Amino acid sequence: MTNNTSTDNPQQKVGSQLTPEQRKEELTKCILSQYRLCAAGTIGGAGFSVLRSQSVRPTAWPMLGGAFVGTMSDFVYGYFVECASLREGGDSDKKS
Repeated sequence: MTNNTSTDNPQQKVGSQLTPEQRKEELTKCILSQYRLCAAGTIGGAGFSVLRSQSVRPTAWPMLGGAFVGTMSDFVYGYFVECASLREGGDSDKKS
């Protein structure tokens, strides 16, 4: 038998079951666990740098720029899409 009373799965405890402190912690964990777009931006920047190396000396700036844009995109995507259920749970209390 398993004990399902722990906070292993925050998606099951969305709503009034989480305290505001727990909701903030779970939202932070959820947002910081996003990495897809950062990896894609880094790989895309590295590929651009390699393709551009035939005409110009290659630099790390395209890769760093892609990583920065990807990281910001991960934060926005995580906040509005992936972690929306945690975010909206806290907003419903303030609308009353």
